[in-house]
Amino acid sequence: MEVKDVAHAFSFASKSPQRKVLLEQIRRKGDFKHNVRVLAEGKGQIVTVKQPSHKTSAWHYLPCKFCYGMFSWTDLWRHQGSCKLKTSSETDNKRKTRGAVQSVSARLLPIMASSSGCQAIINKMRQDDVSFHIRGDSLICNYGESLYAKHGRVKSKHNYISQRMRELGRFMLTAKAMDSTVRTLEDICVPKKFLLVVNAAKKLTEFSPSKNEYGKPSTAVRVGFCLKGAVEVLIGQSLMNDDDLAEKKAKKFLELLEKNWKTHVAVSAHQSMQEKRWNKPDDIPLTKNVMALRDHLRMVEDKARAELEQQLSLTAYKVLNESILAQLIVFNKRREGEASRLTLEAYKKVNTNPINEDIYSTLSPLEKELSKQLTRIEVRGKRGKKVPVFFTHRMMESIQVLLKWRDEAGVPTENPYLFARAGVLTNIRGCDCLRKYAEESKAENPELLRSTKLRKQVATLCQLLDLDEQELEQVARFMGHDIRVHRDFYRQTDKTFQIAKISKLLFAMEQGSSTLTGRNFNTLHPSVSGMYVHTLLFLCTHHVVV
Repeated sequence: MEVKDVAHAFSFASKSPQRKVLLEQIRRKGDFKHNVRVLAEGKGQIVTVKQPSHKTSAWHYLPCKFCYGMFSWTDLWRHQGSCKLKTSSETDNKRKTRGAVQSVSARLLPIMASSSGCQAIINKMRQDDVSFHIRGDSLICNYGESLYAKHGRVKSKHNYISQRMRELGRFMLTAKAMDSTVRTLEDICVPKKFLLVVNAAKKLTEFSPSKNEYGKPSTAVRVGFCLKGAVEVLIGQSLMNDDDLAEKKAKKFLELLEKNWKTHVAVSAHQSMQEKRWNKPDDIPLTKNVMALRDHLRMVEDKARAELEQQLSLTAYKVLNESILAQLIVFNKRREGEASRLTLEAYKKVNTNPINEDIYSTLSPLEKELSKQLTRIEVRGKRGKKVPVFFTHRMMESIQVLLKWRDEAGVPTENPYLFARAGVLTNIRGCDCLRKYAEESKAENPELLRSTKLRKQVATLCQLLDLDEQELEQVARFMGHDIRVHRDFYRQTDKTFQIAKISKLLFAMEQGSSTLTGRNFNTLHPSVSGMYVHTLLFLCTHHVVV
């Protein structure tokens, strides 16, 4: 603290409110410096404004950004509402949410991560026990640094980095509850702690010994993947620090992980995941429900657009933004992330290249007319592939209304996304838009109206068309994957199709191979007894899988 600050405080009368507030601020600043040193070194006791009634972790406290006093992270929001050192400009502003207050205050605390990008990711996390542990765990932070070095350039990957770090954070909280000698991830990445690692992973993922299955099998698989990555980072650190002992222990632990994790955890976890997939319905949305969603989105779009053509309304701007994004996903059957992350720059680079005359001349009159009704834009798809997105004239007219009010709606100039959120540098989420408007549309089974299900609907309905190999490949390329993925993973075996068509083959086979010669499904007409017909009608009506 500065001598002039003390002198300034003593310039007021001894019992004046100003002197009392300034001296309290000086005390709290001194306590804050002490607390930062304790947290950075990992030893000592922090000074809080209110002493806890029971033993608790130092990471459960956050500093007020105005007075620097340390408050419980659950009480900080309440304190900041009445902090005496809050400036008048802050008092006039709209009060922030509890999460926003915690996020800002968390930036004042030391973090083991070195890069500003990784620090920003940690600061944006929900401020809870998990994020508090991550802040003080150097290996988890260094693992986050390695992920940021690899994926940090792509902003959409920041959530992925955060999730991987939080998975290790949750794992460590479980391990610490089982073994009080463990403090950080580095403490557990040694051979003698391997069984603790296995047991902690099983407890975290709700493993049932009696059933030999996991309640959260995907988490069990990801924890193993993250642990391996973190140990590899630890080996690299040991090599750079010439720490032969730490390197030897880490390499032995990695060897155990590679040889025994599969036996103890991964195999059962994968089996649990497969069983859940088998028991999960593979229904796809019906065309009438997709049409109901489309009609509802257009109605919402028209209403919001009419309002914006008169004057700016932030609510109407948000609704129009969401409805256009949802329509884009439904129309193109795009992955929601691909459409959501479409940039303004990419949109402005509309594909205005002249049509290839050789190809255009081979099109039918209908195809030629359709090619004039759509505008094609290329976006970055999965694994960096270029995938096309088609815009109708109607969509583009509504987007022009959005662009007209973009600045007035509070979208920062630095926000690169077409479907941008006001006041921040991120985009709106297509999955949230689809979920919201699917519920509003009153369509049957709104939970099926999601981007993945819509993509599977395309692949499945393509079976009804007589597409040759080249046409099927064109569909697969538009969807952003190759033809093998299209057939093996997206195409669903429709129960109605399977019962109606395959049953004809089975009944025909019962009547002898002579009835099959030179036939296809459409020309097969086996004679079926009345009992068989009754059974078949029941199966088709009730979609019973036999």
